[in-house]
Amino acid sequence: MLNLSNFRKTVRKGQFFILTAVAVVTILFFVSRWTSPLTQVDTSSIVLSEELFTFDNIQEKSVTVIKNSENCEELEYNLQEYKNFIRGFARDKNYKITFEYSIPSCGATASVKIDLVIISEKVNAQKTFIVDWP
Repeated sequence: MLNLSNFRKTVRKGQFFILTAVAVVTILFFVSRWTSPLTQVDTSSIVLSEELFTFDNIQEKSVTVIKNSENCEELEYNLQEYKNFIRGFARDKNYKITFEYSIPSCGATASVKIDLVIISEKVNAQKTFIVDWP
């Protein structure tokens, strides 16, 4: 036969255990809220400047394409391929990118003039620069 006083002790032990667990979880929750920073880091500026990053990247890679070309024919071909790549990238990103280049004369050395324009909902950037080859 089950003793009633033993049963009550077991029930009280169970209730005490549940109350203790709830109290510990509550205390840990409030301590974690208290120690967490009051402000959150705003990372939206990275997304907002994506067009400018793209603009600078296109400019930098244009110089790389020109410097890595070995002769005039390869220079012309590489710039045209890079222009095609930029056109596809702009279409994917919904940007209007104008990448125009001119090579007035090509011999042992050349100067490549590049006109770069990027237009989006947030940014309108433009730059003309000259890169000497080789």
